[in-house]
Amino acid sequence: MQNLRALAASVFIIGIVVLGAGSATCAALTRPPSGAAAATADAWRWPLSEPHPVTRDFLAPASAYVGGHRGIDLAAEAHKPVLAPHDGVVSFAGRVVDRPVLSIKQSGDVIVTVEPVDAVVVEGERVRAGQVIGIVASGGHCPPGCLHLGVRLHGSYVSPLQYLGNLPRAVLLPAVPHAWAPTRGP
Repeated sequence: MQNLRALAASVFIIGIVVLGAGSATCAALTRPPSGAAAATADAWRWPLSEPHPVTRDFLAPASAYVGGHRGIDLAAEAHKPVLAPHDGVVSFAGRVVDRPVLSIKQSGDVIVTVEPVDAVVVEGERVRAGQVIGIVASGGHCPPGCLHLGVRLHGSYVSPLQYLGNLPRAVLLPAVPHAWAPTRGP
């Protein structure tokens, strides 16, 4: 029992040290950056009218050169309007390989990309959150009836849900059972 308590205390202390040292990194992965120029969940809008069913979640790649899913896919009807998720400037509107792509740059080094989208805006044009920027098209990795939404922060992909306010909170569980934890009866 004494060893179990010592082990639990050690794990707790190590956790505090590790989380304390990496708190800036953890915070960057779980919520938008703070500051006047940073995006907030209040400033962002979904790129499609409701409902917003996510058909494929964000899957962070282990490195910049391996597979992953660098955004989320939303169920979308063809030819439906696509809305600007935030205020910014259109940084790209054109074809990439087999699909039409639209990117918007925002202050704070944030770039959002939607695809496949036939743009009704042009590169260099300033857009406002909620403004129609195009219509759902076809092509790319999304099957018909899909809109891909990706977000890059300082060049690295992050989950768009952290900007849209729908990222579930992480729940940390103990690594070892605690002697003081309640037990369940049969």
